Amino acid sequence: MSDTKQKVGKTIFNENFIGAVFEENDFDSAVFKENNLYCIAITECNLDEMRVEDGSMHNAQFRNMGMRGASFQAVDLRGISFRDANLTGATVMHLNMGASRFEHINLAQSVYKSCSMEGTSFEDCNWENAKINGIPVAELLAAYEKVHK
Repeated sequence: MSDTKQKVGKTIFNENFIGAVFEENDFDSAVFKENNLYCIAITECNLDEMRVEDGSMHNAQFRNMGMRGASFQAVDLRGISFRDANLTGATVMHLNMGASRFEHINLAQSVYKSCSMEGTSFEDCNWENAKINGIPVAELLAAYEKVHK
């Protein structure tokens, strides 16, 4: 990250960021509540411990970033794309993640509850100790492989 990065450590409420591009910003612990983040692009930003609640991130793109401990709740994530990101320990609850794409993502210790994942693809992801609706992902993948052999 460059020396000119901006630190955004506040609550951002009811803003419209449609199509915005964020590069090399520090959103560590920022809270986005009831915002429209439709079609945004975020690259090489720090999103550790960030919270996104009650908004839309439909078709957003995230690339090359840290998102350890991030929290997403009641957010529309349809068509979202994550690539080369660290979501270790993330909490994702009550979301529509349909038709989303996750590539080269560390999802270790992340938790997913009440999420729609229809049509979502996960490629080269680390699911170590991650859970979906309380079930370890390793068990879900093993059961899937057993049924589909």
